[in-house]
Amino acid sequence: GGGGGGGGGGGMADHVIHEKLVEREKARVARDYAKSDRMRDELQAAGIFVKDSEKRWSANDGRSGPIPTASGGYGAGGGGGGYGG
Repeated sequence: GGGGGGGGGGGMADHVIHEKLVEREKARVARDYAKSDRMRDELQAAGIFVKDSEKRWSANDGRSGPIPTASGGYGAGGGGGGYGG
């Protein structure tokens, strides 16, 4: 039954990257590290490199962006512990 067509020259679409990153963050929140590793491998196979330490991703075609939170938004999430002191 016919293979799925190739993903076009541009690699993964931005919204697909976003969906997969959100899915991966959800797995991480649920401590499902097997799944989060699988999502990272899937992204890496498409040329998307996830940098957890920087909360950013970058693609080998030059695109990059912030890693979304599990709720699909951006930003500190989890009530970051303010500045100052």
